[in-house]
Amino acid sequence: MKYNNFIQELLKFDWQFESIDNDIEVDLNNIANGRLLNTNQDLVEFVKSFKTLANQEDNVWFLSIEDYSKPNEGEGFAWNEFELDSMEYAEDEEQKAYVSNFWSNHLPFMMSVKNGYAYVAIVLNGEDKGSIVSGSEPEYEEPVKIASSLDEFFDKYILVLKNEIDLPSLKILS
Repeated sequence: MKYNNFIQELLKFDWQFESIDNDIEVDLNNIANGRLLNTNQDLVEFVKSFKTLANQEDNVWFLSIEDYSKPNEGEGFAWNEFELDSMEYAEDEEQKAYVSNFWSNHLPFMMSVKNGYAYVAIVLNGEDKGSIVSGSEPEYEEPVKIASSLDEFFDKYILVLKNEIDLPSLKILS
């Protein structure tokens, strides 16, 4: 399922959608600490296709290219909010290094505060590159693999919204 179909399916569940000119030019080197450079083009095109994509309650949302471009100024959730939280609570340099390494290899693209803090991210490096994982508080750096690709994630998420499959790691995000 490509992202346009995915968005159309979300709209059937009363998701909020605000489009954006997806022909905008962005320098991927200068946003999200360059991490978008390590993702596949499908994710880049997806996050460039909307300004807002959130559930009706506005407590589950997808990050847009604008979200990745905003400086972290303490207003609302930053695109790397969970990384910042983990760094704040890391107790020593070894733990900070672990957190930093984890997040340099994962790029969140969906966030939720519906049932506690949770995220969905794409793996940027290694043998699982391109796979999709979900993590939640209190241990953000212990995610669960939920899909092998972005398209598989799109399909599974819609099935969860339709209550056609039961995936606890996605249920908390629906």
